[in-house]
Amino acid sequence: MTKIAVVKCTPEKNLECSEEILKNLENHKWVYLSPPKDQTKIPTSSTLPSGEGIIISSGGSFGGSNLCLQSLKNITNSALSTGKWLENYGLKPNECIILNSLPLHHISGFMPWWRHHTWRSDYYWISPSLMHKPLQLRHFSEVLANKHRRPLITSLVPTQLLSLINDPDGLKWLQSLSIIWVGGALLPSNLADKARKKSINLAPCYGATETVAMVTCLSPKDFLEGSNCVGFPLEDVEILINKKNHLKVKTSRLATLKWKNDRFESITDTNGWWEAGDLAQYITLNNRKAIQILGRRDSAINSGGETVFPEAIEMELIKIISKNQIPIKDIFVLGVSDKKWGQRLVVLIKFKEKEINKYPIISLLTDLIEDWQPYKKPLKWYDCPKLSRNINKKWEIDKWRNWIANKRPIN
Repeated sequence: MTKIAVVKCTPEKNLECSEEILKNLENHKWVYLSPPKDQTKIPTSSTLPSGEGIIISSGGSFGGSNLCLQSLKNITNSALSTGKWLENYGLKPNECIILNSLPLHHISGFMPWWRHHTWRSDYYWISPSLMHKPLQLRHFSEVLANKHRRPLITSLVPTQLLSLINDPDGLKWLQSLSIIWVGGALLPSNLADKARKKSINLAPCYGATETVAMVTCLSPKDFLEGSNCVGFPLEDVEILINKKNHLKVKTSRLATLKWKNDRFESITDTNGWWEAGDLAQYITLNNRKAIQILGRRDSAINSGGETVFPEAIEMELIKIISKNQIPIKDIFVLGVSDKKWGQRLVVLIKFKEKEINKYPIISLLTDLIEDWQPYKKPLKWYDCPKLSRNINKKWEIDKWRNWIANKRPIN
């Protein structure tokens, strides 16, 4: 029987976690990369397919989150594909020094670590605390660069880029890197323009857990020359965009299965295409078809590089409200634009009584979700006495976003 191992991925024990993952893969196990404070129901060992690989949470498909099963072969093929992209750009993968600040339970954090195993390249973990100390971060990288005289490469999400580019030492650190793959969210145009003016070697890319990270990538050269797309498909990838701008991907490294609603499902159609949760279009770049991402198909938002489903947060809040008998009649959770995070959640509240002291209620709610991940926590709470659903029982998102623009939050 194929065995499953659970590895709790925490920044404080990153080295121990990575060693445990490697050991279990070598013992032909499926390894669930568990986030901190995780309560996800995972498949049992008896239901797993044969072989070994990783089980990792994903929000890439439309319709909700799920767990993806990615085989050892798939994660290795993804690393090889990215290595080939580097070679085409003019860098030798085994001569690069990989700096990784992203968490292991996220595909964007797992793959830099796996690439270093596949490429036989040097690898250094950058702790969250060091990422918030730009001067120390810069000095750390300068020591590596002076010692090895090799290209430094990394992967960042836009929120990290924004934080670092606005700090003098953070900016110098960014400028010292040969490649900065940027994914996890759409890159704001003003941030992209600033990065160009500062000659930062960004390589915006697109990918998902279902595809084992990147499937398209833009070279720093094309980025610095003004392109705002996510580049061209990698050599082992096919892209299809229909008239409705729905994006489909076909590659040999698509996830084996997904675990959703306590059962396994295939992620591809009968022709082997995976349908992403994003809208896209073709643009012409260097006389070739490049890919430009337009946004999410469903109501999901991207907050700080994490895919968040407002409906799921809404359900969690409703459970808390019911359990604690909080005098709230209805709520609506939606995403709004945020300069630092890309998007953040806000909550509209319809209280049971018009004349009620609302501040203690919001204070109680924020205390009850204190241990939630930051990207799940609502930024603002609004008193909305006229909150209602339309006849199709779908929330009129644009209407409420416009309503928020002229209102003050409770908190």
